[in-house]
Amino acid sequence: MDRRRFLQFALALLILLLAVGLSGLIISRKPELKRKPRAPYVPAVKVIKAVPQAHQVEISAYGTVIPLRSGTLSAQVAGQVIYLAPSLITGGHFRAGEVLLRLDPQDYQTALAQAEAELLEARRVLAELEAQSQTAREEWHRLRGDIPVPDLVAKRPQLAAARAKVKAAEAAVMQARVNLARTEIKAPFDGRVIEAKVELGQQVAPGQELARVYEVREVEVAISLSAQDLRWIDVPGITSPQGAKARVVVRPAGVPVVWSGRVVRAAAQLDEKTRLLTVYVRVKSPFSRRPPLLPGLFAEVHLKGHLLKKAFVLPRKALHYSEKGLWQVYVVDKSSRLHIRPVEVARLEPDRAVIVSGLNPGDLVVLSPLSGVTEAMRVKVLP
Repeated sequence: MDRRRFLQFALALLILLLAVGLSGLIISRKPELKRKPRAPYVPAVKVIKAVPQAHQVEISAYGTVIPLRSGTLSAQVAGQVIYLAPSLITGGHFRAGEVLLRLDPQDYQTALAQAEAELLEARRVLAELEAQSQTAREEWHRLRGDIPVPDLVAKRPQLAAARAKVKAAEAAVMQARVNLARTEIKAPFDGRVIEAKVELGQQVAPGQELARVYEVREVEVAISLSAQDLRWIDVPGITSPQGAKARVVVRPAGVPVVWSGRVVRAAAQLDEKTRLLTVYVRVKSPFSRRPPLLPGLFAEVHLKGHLLKKAFVLPRKALHYSEKGLWQVYVVDKSSRLHIRPVEVARLEPDRAVIVSGLNPGDLVVLSPLSGVTEAMRVKVLP
């Protein structure tokens, strides 16, 4: 029994040794693999050819439509309202010179009649005194010869007082006529009523607000521009005598409506918080079309800027900001080498960059995003 176990153990050991030897033989005769050098990574990039062109600068901004002129109609005299024009309601239209409101004129007609009567009386008194003065002077010269006539004899003080009363009476008549005319309130311009604050039969007092109105001949859009934007457009009194043309786009019912306008002026100072300057774009005849250009509408304004005769207009993604704080682009040469090129950017637009120097016609500018860019690195230009 022991001999049998010994033979089994010896056989197992022999098999193990043969397996180990065979494995070593196989490993020793395995062909050696040669390592190939790793090819350097060459990024593939999309490029665009730089082509100089004339570029019309356009500045876009947003603002609110406001009336050119607006104001308050107020009573200048007291009285009861006896007439209201049909147009004197909120939203009503009126013409320049139209009678919008009339107060009861009876008291003012009476006052005018009294003032005219007092004027006639003052003139009568003055005429009598002038006649008396003439008679007294003639009698004095007949009796006293060339001796100067005393003031009291010639009634000069009385004449001065009478003339003063005539002037006062004339002023009273003029004031009575003005007050009578003020019982009619006329429209100062073609306009619309923002809010009416008076009713027929109402008693009004001097200075009382009757309505708020605005002129419809012209409106303006107030927009805010940066100093960089002002460089490219004409603003009267700031950069040029005549203002830049503008397109004003509004969407009163979701549909864009375009109006033509022009920059007419700028605010007297910059906003202290934003450092922006408010510029006003004027649009004529805002009610000549339907829908009209109503005050309060939010407007998109496109200003026609200066013309750059030779510029490179590239997609914004072609532009990069260097660690030194300078703009630069990546240019690929004929041997597929990349070069870092500093450029001068005249203007940045939402999706474009306008470059005026640093590029040559025909340069291939990289559009693809890259990391770890080095000068003269090799790239592969995609078709």
